[in-house]
Amino acid sequence: MPRADRLFALVQLLSGPSRRKLADLSIALETSPRTVYRDLADLEARGVAIDRDHGRYKLSDGAAIKAIPLAPNERLLLALALENPHVERQPAWGDTLRAVRAKLARRNPRTTVATLAGPDRSGSTDAGIVTAIEHAITTNYSISILYTSLNSGRVAWRGIDPWRLLHRSEAWYLVGRCHLHDEPRTFRLDRITGVLPIGTSFERPRDFDAEEWFEHSWGVAKSTKTYDVWIVFDSSVAPLIEHALHHPGERKKRRSDGRLDYHAQVGALDELARWITGFAGAATAVEPSELIERIRNIAESTAAAHRPQRARAAMVKRIRR
Repeated sequence: MPRADRLFALVQLLSGPSRRKLADLSIALETSPRTVYRDLADLEARGVAIDRDHGRYKLSDGAAIKAIPLAPNERLLLALALENPHVERQPAWGDTLRAVRAKLARRNPRTTVATLAGPDRSGSTDAGIVTAIEHAITTNYSISILYTSLNSGRVAWRGIDPWRLLHRSEAWYLVGRCHLHDEPRTFRLDRITGVLPIGTSFERPRDFDAEEWFEHSWGVAKSTKTYDVWIVFDSSVAPLIEHALHHPGERKKRRSDGRLDYHAQVGALDELARWITGFAGAATAVEPSELIERIRNIAESTAAAHRPQRARAAMVKRIRR
């Protein structure tokens, strides 16, 4: 948790009617007691009055947090974060997000100079499902989710220790330990149609890092094996690759003829193969052979599905219906 978020959460914990033990604060903030103790001292140094009584803490009566002055560019970044369309589209969060945004707008009216936009291809998700998952994450309670598998289309209940909700590859996902496979798995949120409590608790890993979790993923698919990928992009598309970040740790180099060599370490290859195929021959995979085979299979099956005679036959069949 970022330090600013942790300090804010600490103040919220201390603002309750009863005093809190250092150990309880440590567990709630998912950090060490030593760190909480330092944070308490920092808050006091900044004028936040804290009542201490035999190792128990709470905000002193009448204590308040001073308003934080924000520069124009700081207000802009905060407003952009609150305008994130990926968050607003979720029924469980949209109304709250709009309410907070309205409060800030009344206090800090501003001219819009930038807007967050971008694709969010998540399907509809019931607000009750999101709320139930959020509650399970914050209370460390296991749940069973009714999940539709993308590969098999099978709908089944799956026991999960939920760790985190996150937005990646244009959709929302739930990351947690799958009881069936006894390993961390990623579940697309809009394919969850039911949530039930199991009645057992779990210990969430405190060092879970989403960036590290997806370090070698091209999108969301994970693999125990990683590949050294080498792709050559034609000069016509080289600027698109050169001036953008597509994968952490990627290495790019332009050739004298304008083409670009692209290198990265990637786990599961199917998502990358579909991306390369989308360049319609302007990108050529050189290594590994497994990636080349996947691209060839995609290209061949796509060509077979779009042969002229098949297309005409399908059109005649649709007209006769």
